[in-house]
Amino acid sequence: PDQAAVDPELVEPSFQDEFVKAIGGWRGALESALPATAFVLVRIVTGGTLVPAAVAVGVGLCAVALRRVHGSSPLQAWGGFFGLAIAVLVARATGTGEGFFLPGIVGTALLGVVFAASLLAGRPAVGFALASYDAKYLRWREHAPLRRACGVATAVWAVTFFVRAGVATWIYRQPGDADGTLLIVSNVVKWPLIIGAAFVTLALVRRAGPPPIEAGSD
Repeated sequence: PDQAAVDPELVEPSFQDEFVKAIGGWRGALESALPATAFVLVRIVTGGTLVPAAVAVGVGLCAVALRRVHGSSPLQAWGGFFGLAIAVLVARATGTGEGFFLPGIVGTALLGVVFAASLLAGRPAVGFALASYDAKYLRWREHAPLRRACGVATAVWAVTFFVRAGVATWIYRQPGDADGTLLIVSNVVKWPLIIGAAFVTLALVRRAGPPPIEAGSD
């Protein structure tokens, strides 16, 4: 007998699919790492900041162009390019390679402050992120298990932001231009923390489940 076709939109996404989206996708991860890597490698060869900055900008523009060619949304790439442009300007202004990483350090610390403040205010940032990601979580504050899960997840993310900013700041304050060390150590610290926090968040949210649908609602 023929089986009715299943609407793809009604199929619950797998944990793996949600996990990949939570960390920005593998392409997003690669796009965020390549410009800084190019900057540091070219700077090792040239010794200045002008050519490395130009190469990093070129890599960022290539990421945007590739997204357009493949028909995917370039918004994430443009957002990364905006951050890249600020990093390049700071590197040029300071004349140091590690200046390239300064905006990222400040931005990460500010994210930690925002997440911690949202938790103290009783409005955990993860809850609002969930609501913007999927309409079924719009009433997350009315569902106690989900509200608690969002609180714990927000605390986890806040800790990861502070750890990343703290490690990078310690390296930045060391004598000499430590751009190579910042690139290596920051990524060694960054990605395990992001992956771990995303995994914990998804596990907590899935365990809590979305708010129940009220009787009579569409």
